[in-house]
Amino acid sequence: MLVYKNTFKFRLPYQIICDEHIIEETYTKRYNLLNNLNKILQPNIIHASSGSKHESDDTSLNPKKTLKLFVTQCSMQHIYESKNEDLIEFVKYNFERRRCNHDYKNPKTSEECIFSITNVTGKKDENEGAKDINNMVIGNNKHKYIICTQDINLRRKLRRVPGVPIVHFMNSNVLLLEPISDTTKRFSENYEAQKLTKGLNDSKNAGFKRSAEQLTESPATSETVAPLQKKKTTHNPNPLSVKKKVPKVPVHDNNDESKEEVKEPSKKKRKRVRSKKKSEDSAGDEGEVLDSTNDA
Repeated sequence: MLVYKNTFKFRLPYQIICDEHIIEETYTKRYNLLNNLNKILQPNIIHASSGSKHESDDTSLNPKKTLKLFVTQCSMQHIYESKNEDLIEFVKYNFERRRCNHDYKNPKTSEECIFSITNVTGKKDENEGAKDINNMVIGNNKHKYIICTQDINLRRKLRRVPGVPIVHFMNSNVLLLEPISDTTKRFSENYEAQKLTKGLNDSKNAGFKRSAEQLTESPATSETVAPLQKKKTTHNPNPLSVKKKVPKVPVHDNNDESKEEVKEPSKKKRKRVRSKKKSEDSAGDEGEVLDSTNDA
C-alpha cells in the first residue's frame, strides 16, 4: 500500500467496495471481514510516518475509523432479490451504501457497476459498447477505491486501470491483496522519474538559455497566473469581555433639556427695591427714641 499512498495519494479512512459474492461468502463462513482487511492493508503502520495527530492517535487503531465498507446500489438490489432477510440485515448493519447512479429497477451486474465507478473517464457510459478489454477506454481511480471481489473478469479489467488495489479470497479462507499490476507499476515509475526533471533540474529554473518562443510565452503566463490572496476575516469579540451597553436617551428629550438649561441663565433675578418712606419712618422713630432717652 505504500505505492498507493505515495503515488496515488490514498488517505485514511480507506474506502473498500465489496460485491454481493464476497458479502455472501463472508456471511456464510462467519468471517470477520473488517478485522482481516485491517491486518492485510495495515493502514496505521503505513500512515504512521506522516506524524499527523489524527493518524498517530490511539483512537485511530480502531478499524472502524480507518476502514469503511461500501456496497453499491446494484449489488444491494441483487441481495434484495435473494430474499435472505438475515443477509439483508447483516449488510444494513455492516456496510454503507454507495450511489452508482444506475436504475435500481434494472440493476447492472456487479462487474459493470463497480468497473464504471472505479474507471472514471469523464464521459458517461463510454465503455458500454466495448465488449473486448483491449478496446476499452482506460481512466483513473478518481475516488481512491479498494475493490474486494471474487469476480475474475472484473479483476482482469481493474488490472488495466492504474491505482486500483484488489482484494480477494484465496483457497476460500485466506484473504489476499494482489501485487500491483503492470499498469500501476509503469505509472508509478513514470511519476518518480518526473520528479528528477522538476525543480532545480528544470530548464526554466536552472539558468539554461531559452528559445525565442519561451521568452515570448513566459511574460504572458506570468501575467495570467497570480498568487491567491487570503481574505481577512473579522471575528466577533468575546461577549464576556465586552462592557454592557448603556441605554441612550432619546434625541428629542435631550433637546428639551438643553433648551431649558439655556433659558434658565437668561432670566435675571429680580432685585428687591426698598421704599424711601419706610426708611424715613424708621429714621424718625429712632430719633424719637434717642430724645426720650436724653430727657430721662
